Amino acid sequence: MENQNGTLRFVERILHLSRMLEKKHLDIDQFFEGNLPSEQFSAEEKRELQIAMEFITFTDKIPGGFFIYYADESEQLIYANRWALRMFLCDTMREFRELTGNSFKGIVYPEDLEMVEESIRRQILLNQDNFDYVEYRIRRKDGSIHWVDDYGQLIHCGSAGDVFYVFLGDPSDKRLELQMQQVQQMQALTDALEKADLAVKAKNAFLSQISHEMRTPLNAIFGFTTLAQLSLHEPDVISDYLNQIEAASHQLFNMITQALDISALSGAVSSTENECDLCETLQDIYDFLRPQAQEKGLSFSLTFEKIIHPNVYTVPDRLRQMILNLVNNALTYTRPGGAVEITLIEERALPDNLSVYRLEVRDTGIGIEKSFLYRIFEPFSRENTSTFSGVQGFGLGLTIVKSIVDLLGGSISVKSAVNEGSTFTVTLPFQILPDMAAQETAVPPLHILLVEDNELNREIETELLERQGFIVDAVEEGRVAFDKIQSASPDDYALILMDLQMPGMNGWEVASAIRRLPDPALAHIPIIALSANIQFEDRRRSLESGIDVHLPKPMDFSLLLETIKKITK
Repeated sequence: MENQNGTLRFVERILHLSRMLEKKHLDIDQFFEGNLPSEQFSAEEKRELQIAMEFITFTDKIPGGFFIYYADESEQLIYANRWALRMFLCDTMREFRELTGNSFKGIVYPEDLEMVEESIRRQILLNQDNFDYVEYRIRRKDGSIHWVDDYGQLIHCGSAGDVFYVFLGDPSDKRLELQMQQVQQMQALTDALEKADLAVKAKNAFLSQISHEMRTPLNAIFGFTTLAQLSLHEPDVISDYLNQIEAASHQLFNMITQALDISALSGAVSSTENECDLCETLQDIYDFLRPQAQEKGLSFSLTFEKIIHPNVYTVPDRLRQMILNLVNNALTYTRPGGAVEITLIEERALPDNLSVYRLEVRDTGIGIEKSFLYRIFEPFSRENTSTFSGVQGFGLGLTIVKSIVDLLGGSISVKSAVNEGSTFTVTLPFQILPDMAAQETAVPPLHILLVEDNELNREIETELLERQGFIVDAVEEGRVAFDKIQSASPDDYALILMDLQMPGMNGWEVASAIRRLPDPALAHIPIIALSANIQFEDRRRSLESGIDVHLPKPMDFSLLLETIKKITK
């Protein structure tokens, strides 16, 4: 990617400069401040300093903050441009390092740090090619708190390892957003042109190959049909010919099915999410394909590791099709006596009731040439025709797999060596199904004040909470809720669950009034907002008014129970 390559060159230039200065026992911040003793540098070194300064001058003109830091445990800062320094009210890089402890951890307001780092980890895990985005607060040099937008990307920088570069902006300033859009549009246009050129070449190669691939089973069908007609008085011979015709028909049918699947997946296919047991789905596929493995004399295994949440929401038919194609591909290209292993691992749970799963399909098959690996998922691409591989088909199976993985919001990668085998790894995020039995015992009964002006919502929320053992006191107006809290004893309510948009006294006003109560026990009762108002300004207003957590409507009840458990612990 062009923007990443440019940033990589800049980072490498800064790191090279830092090492050069260290050898002379000088500080890179002296360079940033223009305080280097010029007599210590040769003409060539001075030229390098000049080039580095040209890079820095360019980044100082970027309309927004820009900084770089190591993506290791230290998260040490490497560089920040002048816009970034101004956002923190610092004049020099040295001041910025002192203010932040020379670490990204020191940039983020402490209460937001865990959320920010988890969000970045999650976005990198799900999509390594695009910028991750997160909002958080910073503490500036004068002690004031300020909200910022953060667009960051992870890159690998030679011997320096992994490095993050970040564009930083004010949420109210649209210049950063426009800048990011321009960068991504240019990047997308370049990628699209390259892919279009490759697609045309691949499709032309496919059309020249399709004649051979489809004519082979067709020739078998026509040929064995003719032989059968000539052998009408030889039942045993005819039976053998019919079996050959059936086998060729299945080959042709599978080719046509794959072509139609590609066409369907590239269009606007409606995919309805439903409940799915991942372990049961994999077990069904394993049982279905086991006879095929036994017939070839293959070792065939299925393993589950750390599966805590087997039940998820997904598109079951597409998921099954993807796994079936992937495993069938491994069985097809593994020679007799080889092995195919399927492993499903639940890596870790994420916020918002999500969990990440890793599916690995490992085989000891014929493998894939290194030069072809980057094209393995492209439509109409195939490493060898059936003449060389001995397998009939268009080579669309892995393209279908990749299309479904994209549809499900995941990623796929492959490692392979010729005559040693291949390992395909699929990473998928799924929304997990709540374990209601566990929830019923996970949260102790608490007294909740429910504030909701909509009668139907009030009735539903009360019923759901009471079924979990909570004691619910439901009111329909913000003023009534405030009066109840104002006159309550400290132990009367453990939690306030409140809508925001209400007539009269709205939820933000109620929260602010409660936080100003003279009794500390009443003033600090936890407040959870449930609202359809989920824009950035709404959430910021909730935090400023004293609301502890802002959850969206429609209500995710399992997430609400988890939040109640955390906030009342």
